[in-house]
Amino acid sequence: MPDSLTVPLTASLCRMRGTDEGPPRCVALEGEIGRSVRCTIYADRPSPCRDFAPYAGLGIGEDGCDRARARHGLPRLTG
Repeated sequence: MPDSLTVPLTASLCRMRGTDEGPPRCVALEGEIGRSVRCTIYADRPSPCRDFAPYAGLGIGEDGCDRARARHGLPRLTG
């Protein structure tokens, strides 16, 4: 992960720039939420992103995914 995209937390832990701001928006997210977005580092995304909503591609949400979608006025994913 390029240092320019992260904020160091400890010697071995960092987070993506923008995720600690209000409202949070990862610096690697491109586009307009609710219309068309994409992760510009998807193949190399960090583990929290890999673990979040692992079934979203199948149209199946989870609590964290549902809360994030609701904050942006989007419906829950259903399978």
